[in-house]
Amino acid sequence: MAGGKQTPRQKLIGLMYLIFLALMALNVSVEVLDSFPLIDRGIQETNQNFEMKVDMIYDDFNAQVQNFSEEHVFPYHGQALYVKELADSMVSYVMTNRTLMIAMLNNIDFEEADTLDLIDLRQKDNYSRSTRFWMEEGGYSGGTGTRAHTLRTMIENFKSEIDSILALHNQSVKLGLDTDGPFDRGGSSVDWQTYNFERVISVAVATNLSRMVTEIRNAQFDAISMLYDLIHAGQFRFDEVSARIVPESRIVMQGGQFEADVFVAAIDTRQDPEVFVDGIGRIPVSDGIGRLRLAARSAGTHTVNGRIVVRSPAGVETSHPFRTQYTVESPMATVSPTRMNVFYAGLENPVSIAASGVPSENLVPEISRGGTLTRQRDGSYIVNVDPEVREVNITVRARVGDRLETMAVTPFRVLRNPDPTAYIAGQRSGRIPRQLLTRPQTIIEARMAEDFVFDLRYEVARFEMITERAGEIRRERQESGNTLTSEMVLLINNARSGQSVTFTDIITRPGPDGRERNLGALSFTIE
Repeated sequence: MAGGKQTPRQKLIGLMYLIFLALMALNVSVEVLDSFPLIDRGIQETNQNFEMKVDMIYDDFNAQVQNFSEEHVFPYHGQALYVKELADSMVSYVMTNRTLMIAMLNNIDFEEADTLDLIDLRQKDNYSRSTRFWMEEGGYSGGTGTRAHTLRTMIENFKSEIDSILALHNQSVKLGLDTDGPFDRGGSSVDWQTYNFERVISVAVATNLSRMVTEIRNAQFDAISMLYDLIHAGQFRFDEVSARIVPESRIVMQGGQFEADVFVAAIDTRQDPEVFVDGIGRIPVSDGIGRLRLAARSAGTHTVNGRIVVRSPAGVETSHPFRTQYTVESPMATVSPTRMNVFYAGLENPVSIAASGVPSENLVPEISRGGTLTRQRDGSYIVNVDPEVREVNITVRARVGDRLETMAVTPFRVLRNPDPTAYIAGQRSGRIPRQLLTRPQTIIEARMAEDFVFDLRYEVARFEMITERAGEIRRERQESGNTLTSEMVLLINNARSGQSVTFTDIITRPGPDGRERNLGALSFTIE
């Protein structure tokens, strides 16, 4: 097995290989021999899927000519085609000689052997004839001229060529197909040829050759995927376009004119930039948009400077400076929310109320039907609103002498609390190691958005998990909490790599407004 960090796909291939070796070391029975054809069929299906994925990437290369110039795409496409030529040559060599070996063992012609299932292979436990075929014909003991030596040379050349191509772009990929070892056989170190072909039963050799095709296609897939990604290196990708209007000033004097820049903004909602404001630092960003909130503490014109840092697909950071101004005027009377410009039903919404030239003790604020306004010790107020109300007005009156004068009437929209978002192991979708899902401390969490400033917490009360087992859709429900049941953990542990697992019908316990929340679904693919 190769050392170093390996991808999950390479680890799976290596595990299959260890199973082969363990079976080869046994005094195998007929039942064990007949298990090899079953393993081989699974590998053959995997190889077909790999070939489909590889072909899709080559189709994507052709499609990119529509998005970029042919000169931009060709260098990477040409190198990917060269990798294809090397991989196809190796696969052809492996499968041709695999068929020749089967034809020899069954004493049949090449065409019949090419379609023969291993279950019909004669002399499954014979290793002398397969050893002679790979290790002695054309040479001696797996040396120059033998098929085993030729295959090893082709593998090493294949890996070297891929490394050289990716090095031209300062890239690298961890490839399988280890030929260096060390390889241990009965406590002694042996070379790759001996390890794979010397005194190895014929059915295991045939199955192992199918496994080598998997590793060849895996290496090809990783290499051409990296070459394909290089087409977009340095290119920014945007998935949302929206209209924006930026006024030169939000304050317009009578007799003047309103001026603004109107444009289309492209946003990448999948990758948030970093936004820094002078004097404040980094501000929250959600769905590609920075959220800047500044308290208007003093009247006059204020300038805001900062920079937006974005990262290209190639990992290159670019900084874009910005500058804007805003004006604060002193109103006759103000009612400004401390945290946001709306009230949330069921929550304590803090507001501050002030009027220019009027002491706070002379102010008499009132709220319309459906809400309550409670004064705090520090002079601020707490607003509570019924869930059925959609809008309330706060009226501010001032005691002037022996009368009350209305200073302002301010409307506020009333919104229900936003839904939290479901997460498990910090993720919402995509590929996920099964260990993250099956840890005892793993729970389904309900998180409020980062820019939601209220300390509001929800707890998941129940949910359902959907997956597949033995070709059958399985559903398991958790009716009393946010942890996975033992049945769910068992299904995940038994799931195949690439199998989908969906958590749906995720319901929270009632929140401050007395309502349960349905958080939708989480969908993952097991690595």
